[in-house]
Amino acid sequence: MATLLRYWPIAGIYIVSALLALITIRFQQAPDYMSHFMGFVLILFGAIKLGDIPGFAKGFSEYDPLARKSTTYASVYPFIELLLGILFIGQLLILPATLITIVIYSISLWGAIQSVVRKEELHCVCLGTYFKLPLSTVTILEATFMVGMCIWMLAMIIAMTSMAM
Repeated sequence: MATLLRYWPIAGIYIVSALLALITIRFQQAPDYMSHFMGFVLILFGAIKLGDIPGFAKGFSEYDPLARKSTTYASVYPFIELLLGILFIGQLLILPATLITIVIYSISLWGAIQSVVRKEELHCVCLGTYFKLPLSTVTILEATFMVGMCIWMLAMIIAMTSMAM
């Protein structure tokens, strides 16, 4: 139980984002819900990382394959999350935003899986450096959830495009 409680901040972000998404769509437009939900999650995750960008970049580069190769990418990642979140909430460039999100989270997911399999004792910096969460199955589940939401978004985009034809 104590182990589960240490991950409350991640659950809190998802709960707050879900509620904000319901409020912003005024409980009416179901297709917009997922993009608003993803947008708020990305904005909250990105904003938390802004407090210690060098620390985040260092921790992120320990398990994310792309961040390991580019310190610039690791340093701008929080801003990428913020921008993607704004695009999702603003309903702007949804297809490119979804594709970019699925790519960056898939890369991070792959790196997290590799690190967990190698039993590396690393900290997950999904919440910046404020919370010392171990890189674990929770990290993998969080990244998988984001990839899953992107797949859902792509399915909705395809369905809506098909209906428009």
